[in-house]
Amino acid sequence: MGVFADHQPMFVEVETTTYCNRRCVYCPNSVFDRGLRRNEVLMPEKLFEKIVRDLGDNNFCHQFSPHNYGEPLADRRMPELLELARDAMPLARIALYTNGDFLTPELFERLDASVDAFTITQHGEKMPPGVAEILRASGGSHPKVRYKTSQDIQLNASNRAGLIPLEVKQRKACGVVMNELHVNVHGELILCCEDYLARKVFGNMADSSIEEAWSSPERLAVHRGNIRGEFALPQCRTCGYGRMF
Repeated sequence: MGVFADHQPMFVEVETTTYCNRRCVYCPNSVFDRGLRRNEVLMPEKLFEKIVRDLGDNNFCHQFSPHNYGEPLADRRMPELLELARDAMPLARIALYTNGDFLTPELFERLDASVDAFTITQHGEKMPPGVAEILRASGGSHPKVRYKTSQDIQLNASNRAGLIPLEVKQRKACGVVMNELHVNVHGELILCCEDYLARKVFGNMADSSIEEAWSSPERLAVHRGNIRGEFALPQCRTCGYGRMF
């Protein structure tokens, strides 16, 4: 048994689409064109299935989310993908993070059996109509739904490793690499959730097992340095959090 058996990631995030319908100023999608519809890339379903079945075969029992910087519900395959994930990872907590713009009561009902928690963040001035209808039908709240506004994000915004012009407090140490596993739409195991441009890749899940990816000596070396505050990577040295407004 290797590192994955000894210490599973607390969070696994797998991006299935690069497209997002919003261009929020606190997101790199407002600066780069990666998230535009004309540039959309979809993760092949076979690759998604390989990842979730590999996780399930290793008894993954923490949180799984189908997102990175794309809006997951812009991927029309999402109900089927999450059914597949639920079947492959019966022990996992599946959490869907969404802006809610594409969510309807009908889609919510389709997703409900697969999803343990919905985190919906309102990025516009008004609550998306589908979300309002879902909450109204539930008496104003739903046990699976956590609703936030963009202000909640702005109060503790990240500069996305220096990609967003925001004055931040420099991290003194960081344990993210050893607690989270992030796979982008191409199947690349990237540094962390701040690595929008995939400037550091530790392998590809198309030809690596979850154990090999998670146990990568290079990835572990980065973690050990970061946890000591010895940031070898430039994006780690520029990464921090602070108020947006």
